[in-house]
Amino acid sequence: MDEKAKNIVEKVSDLYLQFGIKGVTMDDVAHHITISKKTLYQYFKDKKELVWAVLEHNDCEKKIDLSIFEQSSSNAIDDLFSFYNVQVEMIKSNKPAFVYDLKKYYPEIFLHFQKIKHKRVLESITNNLLKGKKEGLYRSDINEDILSRLSLMRIEGIMNTDFFSAEEIVSTDFFSEIFKYNVFGIVSDKGRKMLDSKLDQINL
Repeated sequence: MDEKAKNIVEKVSDLYLQFGIKGVTMDDVAHHITISKKTLYQYFKDKKELVWAVLEHNDCEKKIDLSIFEQSSSNAIDDLFSFYNVQVEMIKSNKPAFVYDLKKYYPEIFLHFQKIKHKRVLESITNNLLKGKKEGLYRSDINEDILSRLSLMRIEGIMNTDFFSAEEIVSTDFFSEIFKYNVFGIVSDKGRKMLDSKLDQINL
């Protein structure tokens, strides 16, 4: 993707997140970016191709966020604190209208990128659990396959629940409780000592 196309995608991504996909026509896109529709169609043959490009761009951005689990210089618990911040940002940036339109009008695109996201998150969480066990920071008897899927289910559930308000979900107290609930269940005695010394970080 050349710079012009990337610039279009970044601007359209903002429009879709703000107004939903259905509510933004190709005319709206051309007007917002101040280019002709003819020029726009030179880069993207139709709206479906543009939607795909936006999802691909957003997916690449999230891939960068999750790269924290590939750091070799940090321990598993430090990685979890970093992922905690990523989760907060993911929840804050979640746009129900965008997801609703994507699922309803472009279900094949939604499922494609949903599978990619799930696979990446599961691999990241599993790698973290294995890393923590190897370092002696997590319990040696944890089942990383089950726990990784439970963690993904929890993330997905938070973004699709009506049990908590949007304000509660992005609050420090909410994520603090979830984080502690999750981590205290997997740490070893050694990990618990390290965790106790770092707990104040989740209230930043």
